[in-house]
Amino acid sequence: MIKSKQLFVILFLSFVSPMLMGQTYIGVFAGLNMSKLVGDVPANAKYKSLMGANVGANIDVKLARSLYLCFQPSFSQEGTKVSYSLPGSKKPVDSIKFRMNYFSLPVLLKISSTNKRFYGIAGIEPALLLNNSVTVEDQKEEIGEKLAQWNLAMHFGAGILIPVGFPRLFVEVRYTQGLLNLTDEPLDGEHIIPRVKTSGLKIMASIVIPLKKSKK
Repeated sequence: MIKSKQLFVILFLSFVSPMLMGQTYIGVFAGLNMSKLVGDVPANAKYKSLMGANVGANIDVKLARSLYLCFQPSFSQEGTKVSYSLPGSKKPVDSIKFRMNYFSLPVLLKISSTNKRFYGIAGIEPALLLNNSVTVEDQKEEIGEKLAQWNLAMHFGAGILIPVGFPRLFVEVRYTQGLLNLTDEPLDGEHIIPRVKTSGLKIMASIVIPLKKSKK
């Protein structure tokens, strides 16, 4: 685990260091994840969204007039609820909660509109699993299955710039879709998590400031 974290930091610095010579903006962001698992589903069950936190830092490097390369080292809570349909119950019962906490590094491209108020954003997010848990009837413990140490997800979203003066305030919404299975276990009733991927919606707000003044 320690070696993986060190490699993650080295890769991050190797990406960021050459870019800091350009017009760069730094800041912080916070938001909510509404995440769930998708893929194989146990019999008489379905996956539902679970709320989690998403906090981190922004590093936006201007590549062209309306194009930015964005790095966002962050802490991200992913997970899901599992609802089972029980005999005699009209509504599915939320019986299990899975939680996976990640250190992630989204690398994104942001394209602004001509008036700089609106933008689209897309990219990829490698993430390192920090810890995990399963909660059943208020009893919390580590997930018994061996989960993948790394996750990889695509991001697609849009945002708006809200003028507040010198800092830049952004509010955005993103859809994320995992590309890797968390486990390779088949759906045979013996495994608590079968072959599934992460998926979700992120709502976040960020404040950024330029490291140097624009020439304009």
